[in-house]
Amino acid sequence: SLERRKRWLSILFSIVMWALRLVALGAVCHKAWNIRLHAVNNYGRVIHEFDPWFNYRATEYLEQHGLEKFLKWYDTMSWSPLGRPVGTTIFPGMQMTAVCIYRSAQFLAQYSPV
Repeated sequence: SLERRKRWLSILFSIVMWALRLVALGAVCHKAWNIRLHAVNNYGRVIHEFDPWFNYRATEYLEQHGLEKFLKWYDTMSWSPLGRPVGTTIFPGMQMTAVCIYRSAQFLAQYSPV
């Protein structure tokens, strides 16, 4: 029964391939978890690079004062007690995108019947 043997080999191969995929996915998830927790494991439970409140304030400042003043802004509320020269210590892509979305929504709201 060569056909039966081929069928079983095909099923076995399929099971092995799915197992390998699951192992690979597990390894990728484990590595991603370790990368995400790298700063916490090495430096403790302190917010380092990602600070949502700073990003909100920076976006608000950019929207109210424009890009030129934003790039020259010295934020005294972060990096206490020294402050932070925002223009030289930030990648402003997220803030620019948020301001663009905000202004686009304001523009569209002018013509909305609601």
